[in-house]
Amino acid sequence: MCINFLSRGFSLGLGVVFVQILDVFSTTRAQTSLMQSLCIGIIYTGAIICGPIVQKLGPATSVILGAVLSLGGCVGASFAPNVEVLIVTVGFITGFGLCLAYFSSYMVVSIVMTKHMSVGVSLISAGAKLGAFISPQLNRILLDAYGWRGAFLLLGGINFNMCVLGFTIRCLTKPLFLKKTSKGEPKPKSKPFNISVFKNVSYTIFVLCQLPIWTFYTGLPVFIVDIAENRGYSLEAASLLLSAFTVSGVVGSFLGGLMDTVLNIPALLSSAAALSVCGLLSFGLTYFDDHGAMVALMVGHGILIPVVNVCVPVIVHQLCGHAMYSSALSFFFGIAGIADICSGPVNGAIRDITGDYIMMFYLAGGVALFMGVVFLLLELWVRRGRSSLKDAHVSPETVNTKL
Repeated sequence: MCINFLSRGFSLGLGVVFVQILDVFSTTRAQTSLMQSLCIGIIYTGAIICGPIVQKLGPATSVILGAVLSLGGCVGASFAPNVEVLIVTVGFITGFGLCLAYFSSYMVVSIVMTKHMSVGVSLISAGAKLGAFISPQLNRILLDAYGWRGAFLLLGGINFNMCVLGFTIRCLTKPLFLKKTSKGEPKPKSKPFNISVFKNVSYTIFVLCQLPIWTFYTGLPVFIVDIAENRGYSLEAASLLLSAFTVSGVVGSFLGGLMDTVLNIPALLSSAAALSVCGLLSFGLTYFDDHGAMVALMVGHGILIPVVNVCVPVIVHQLCGHAMYSSALSFFFGIAGIADICSGPVNGAIRDITGDYIMMFYLAGGVALFMGVVFLLLELWVRRGRSSLKDAHVSPETVNTKL
């Protein structure tokens, strides 16, 4: 939970630093935003590379290695002479280090909480949202006191505390590994990614839909501080919008689980409804400039977008089954991460060309409404396929008996 607090908090909190970097180097938003969007995207897409590393070194050692890389990237960023160096140090090096730690946290839950894994995943997800809530306010204080160079240096020191967490995990999980080894159980071999999962048409459609969705909605936390400042608000008021977005995600995470486990609403329908409402809220951001209204709209986004995220594992398992689940989820995160990386440059370019973020809100809202319809049709298609499969399994003896 603490690891996710630090890793996800750092990546989303860069939205506050983005504004000052933009003023210092006088670069385009498309170029500057790549620093944050690359960091967010690498945390997900890097799992393709980090997965084998974590399996080889173990989650504890991987967390320590990730802390060292995160520290090195932040220290390098504090001496950066231009935005290009920031993109490499913060976006790639620090992002890859955070990916190692982030991926390892899920491995630890699967090792320790074998009977209540879903509870562990909920807790570490809540830690990520809380980190994303506190980080913008912390970054604002650091920027006021030490400037952006000093802020990166201090953030690197904060992330380096993951070394302590890594050593703690090593001490707590070592008896579990020794217990398994004493039984003489062979170590399970990791299977390569199974690309045949893309033969599943419904899964392929669902995965490809993630590209336009996250290309625009990852840009919302990246640019919301800049949007608020362009509308005349102070940095404190602007960072409050980002914090409202992130802290409401804790509620959204629990709501997504509630809709699936308690209310038994199909995950695709929950995602379709959440995306449709998100589309309407995005349109609302183009018409309401009042700070209170913007906070309310950001809280709405913060609740509904995590609902979509929570439904992802359920949908992937529903479409692909248990045998293909691991490969299908890996490919999903990889494609979603590519959208995260593209989000900053795409939305920044829209702002630089049009001179405002209104077009970004219209595109995000339109895409969300359209994908809501696609997910609804996909749910109907999956249900029809299940019905056909059940009819195909009716034996002739059963039919004769009924007749």
